[in-house]
Amino acid sequence: MSNELRSFLALSYEELEELNLKAKKQRLDRVPAHKIQEDRIKYLTDEKRIKAVTVLFSDHGSRLHMLDYDKKFW
Repeated sequence: MSNELRSFLALSYEELEELNLKAKKQRLDRVPAHKIQEDRIKYLTDEKRIKAVTVLFSDHGSRLHMLDYDKKFW
């Protein structure tokens, strides 16, 4: 058993860069959107160390919006 109180996913810069380059290649190869969505949802649901996802985006008025999605309620 781990001594940590919680086990969270922590990606190194190299791992994050690898995931971003994979996503970029999928866009350049024109992979269908439903296939990309399916792959990403599978990754998020299979990865046990992900507890929630936060999505940030800005609208046309440059206002920043943040949405939190708890994995328990997907």
